[in-house]
Amino acid sequence: MVTYATSSVQRLKRDTTLSVLVGVDTRGRSVSAVVWAVEEGEREGAALTLITARSAPDRGQDPVGRHDVGALARRLTVGEVGTREVVGEPVEELLRAAVDVDLVVVGCRSMPPTQRMVVGSTSHAVARWSPVPVVVVPETWTQPSMAADPIVVGVRPAVTGTSATDEPDREVLDFAFSRAAALQVPLIVVSGWEIPTGLAWSAQDIARVRSEYDESLSARLTPWLGSYPEVEVDRRCVAETSHQALLEASGVAQLVVVGRHHSAALSGLLGSTARGLLRRSTRPVAVIPSGTREALTREVHRVLAHQPWAPML
Repeated sequence: MVTYATSSVQRLKRDTTLSVLVGVDTRGRSVSAVVWAVEEGEREGAALTLITARSAPDRGQDPVGRHDVGALARRLTVGEVGTREVVGEPVEELLRAAVDVDLVVVGCRSMPPTQRMVVGSTSHAVARWSPVPVVVVPETWTQPSMAADPIVVGVRPAVTGTSATDEPDREVLDFAFSRAAALQVPLIVVSGWEIPTGLAWSAQDIARVRSEYDESLSARLTPWLGSYPEVEVDRRCVAETSHQALLEASGVAQLVVVGRHHSAALSGLLGSTARGLLRRSTRPVAVIPSGTREALTREVHRVLAHQPWAPML
């Protein structure tokens, strides 16, 4: 069973049902997200809620869109599936609902990376502010064909002297290891680092720094390797930007896991690595928030009061 053992997403008790919220649009672009969530629900015995936000009531239509992905979900799953239609702005309504669930799944439109940089995105906005993990599933993704593929997780370069308790990517590693264990698939841990300017022409010094990063990453992973001995782990310290290293590794992955690191409560920043992945990845991306559930929920309420997003497409 997957246990989201993080400080931002409090450890789920096994006597409670995992709750998954799926954002569904009205144009049939959410089928891949629904299929992903249904497989999660079947494996975890989770309760799924499909929610569609409309600018105005649309009477006579299926509550989760004209393409009836609600009926698709009910046909695919043996667990509980609920549907909701709400009137309101999609980002706002998804964030309001997210405070009461354990996981949010949303679809992502298929478009060139350059176009994603200049248009709004509901999935990106939800990933920025959700108090719980958000899985963004590309419109063209086919999860069943990739079920045996590894999970890729990105971690930041090590901070010297950091203890396991203060590990900056603890929530991210908790999510990735627990999911790899539940799916019985390998885990690829990627840490990108940039070559210091002064070492750019010294192969010997670059090799030394690379070795130091490798050793540091191995030491950081020790607690998880002890807790999940059954997970096959491939460690990769790569002399590239983090998002580029993750994109390259994701070519063989069924899921990429990355952290969300705000600089301020209302900054609306995902961090360059998460932004780069969401713009360019063809694989589902899980964005994991950092912080306590209570603090993140308070942040959501502040964000809802300010509504700092542009109109989303």
